[in-house]
Amino acid sequence: MSVFWQRRSLSIYGRTFLLMLAALVVAEAVGIAFVVYRPPTEDQPVQLFSVARLLRQPGDERDSQGPFGGGPPPGPPPGGFGDGRPPDAAVGPPPEAVLPLRNSPTPPNPVNGMSASEPLRIRLAQLLGVDRNAVLFFASESDRLSRRAPEQGNNATLQRSFVAARHMSDGSWNIVEREVEGFPNALHRRAMLLFALGAAMLLPLAWLFARALSAPIRRFSEAALRLGRDPNAPPLPREGPAEMLVAVDSFNSMQARLNRLIQERTHMVGAIAHDLRTPLTRLAFRLEDLPQPLREKVDADIFEMKSMVSAALDFIRDRVLSGQREPLDFRLLVESVVDDQSDLGHDVVLQSGTPITIAGNPLALRRMVGNLVDNALKYGERARLRLRVANDQCILEIDDDGPGIPEQLQQQVFEPFFRLETSRSRDTGGIGLGLATVRAIVLDHGGEIGLGNRKGGGLRVTVSLPVGTS
Repeated sequence: MSVFWQRRSLSIYGRTFLLMLAALVVAEAVGIAFVVYRPPTEDQPVQLFSVARLLRQPGDERDSQGPFGGGPPPGPPPGGFGDGRPPDAAVGPPPEAVLPLRNSPTPPNPVNGMSASEPLRIRLAQLLGVDRNAVLFFASESDRLSRRAPEQGNNATLQRSFVAARHMSDGSWNIVEREVEGFPNALHRRAMLLFALGAAMLLPLAWLFARALSAPIRRFSEAALRLGRDPNAPPLPREGPAEMLVAVDSFNSMQARLNRLIQERTHMVGAIAHDLRTPLTRLAFRLEDLPQPLREKVDADIFEMKSMVSAALDFIRDRVLSGQREPLDFRLLVESVVDDQSDLGHDVVLQSGTPITIAGNPLALRRMVGNLVDNALKYGERARLRLRVANDQCILEIDDDGPGIPEQLQQQVFEPFFRLETSRSRDTGGIGLGLATVRAIVLDHGGEIGLGNRKGGGLRVTVSLPVGTS
């Protein structure tokens, strides 16, 4: 379905309309099926007079003293039902359609919470024209307690379960039983079955529609996240509804403009830094005509400017190289930096651990780790490194024993050409681009960097980079 929609490029409005239409069709189908196939909504009430008609025997029709004397039963008893209906009112279906009649050699016993109802037993005996001892009547609690001994000519309406029996002349018992279903009855079961079938039909359909609706948006958000990690990522494919195609085109255009602006700025800064070397070289040749004290001061300034130009060119080179990515073992890369520093006699230690694979540019990442280790050695005398994985992030921690950095300046030190004069003097050779370069490389790889003063003294640098090969 999603492939079909991608080819047809249906709009979000059209997809939502189709989903609502499908849901409406399923709901209407369930409703129609329920109306067509439903059982009766409730059990029909039964009149006590109808029970008497079922329990009569042929001799009762010739008994002038009984209610059926002189012919077949005339219908409702004289005087009506006692509930406002006329004597000739029809009550529900004929009793033979809803009540089973059976013959048994033994009298029935009450079941399902039924108990003997003396008022209904008396009235049934009156309707049959027999002695009350020849009749048994058991009713459910609701019918039994809601009925009082009816007056002559009144009739009882039975709503719940009951058992009525008459002792016949041959010694057997004619028994009429009615058992009303509790919850769930046939209606409840049919309704629940139909609604379950409707849900089973609609849920997969809704899942497919929701997946097809959300897939383009999910791809768009993943592309935005990938752009933050890798500005040189490939453009987002043109897929999805019409609205998403417009958003994809705008996103790809924005990505192209950002990359173009970054490249133009990088090239401009690199060109300026490169061109500054020529006038600096000319100034160095003209220093020969200056007095010795002045010449030393100017020479120091020119050396500092050359260092700044070299650092700027290195910064530009690192920004260009960071866009080239490949899978690499980051622990192995950090170990090579530590080994190089250890060979030079520096106190640098990396805790052992398992390999960690990330996607990045090895030259840029090596420069990032090298700058951080150099800073730890310059201002903290030794460096202790740890590598671990947490929440799909590769965490690199570098501790030193230096004076640390005030909290209010821990973000400012990442700005280009910013230096802490109290701890990072010009004697160290730094011009304020080391941490700026480190942060640029980390951000270009989709990571984060933070500083923090340790309780025992010293600074801790924490770098987090995404784990994975892409």
